[in-house]
This record gives sequence, structure tokens and C-alpha cells, in this order.
Amino acid sequence: MQITLSQAQTQVLETLVKQGQYPSLEEAINTALLLLIDDVALPDADRSPEYLVWAKATRKKIDTAREQAQRGEVLEANVVLAQLRAKVQSAKEAAV
Repeated sequence: MQITLSQAQTQVLETLVKQGQYPSLEEAINTALLLLIDDVALPDADRSPEYLVWAKATRKKIDTAREQAQRGEVLEANVVLAQLRAKVQSAKEAAV
């Protein structure tokens, strides 16, 4: 899917990146999309207490990650992928 942003939208995103609020345009857009998820019209019945707890915890993790990125506390993608692969492998071994 291709999305065309207006000049004003592009300027907002570029300004956020230049100010150091996001490491890249993609991260700024990803955050915007995550914030929209909460606005999706789900019936109240679909918003179980478990979902609400999960959503609150996820927002907190996103805020923490954003703060860490702003301080320059970031990992290289290959490091993150290696950590995730190790977790998956540990989970597989524990399931056996």
C-alpha cells in the first residue's frame, strides 16, 4: 500500500524527527498508527478488563521506549533480532 502525505503532514513528521522525538520518519508514523489503534471503534463488550490492562501496559512500554530512544538508548537491529531468536528458542525448548 502506498500512502501520499500532504506537505503539511510531511513537515510535521520531519520536524518531529529533527527535534529528536523519533529516530526516523517510519518510527513517527508507526507511533501515530499505534495511537490510532486505541481509537478503533470496538464495542464495549470487546474491551474486556484483560484487554484494557494489556492496552495500558503496552502504552507504558511504548512511552518508555520512546524516552529511551530520545536519550539515544537504542540497539542495533541485529542485536534485537538475536535476542528475539534466543527467546523463541528458549520457549521452544521449554515447551518440549
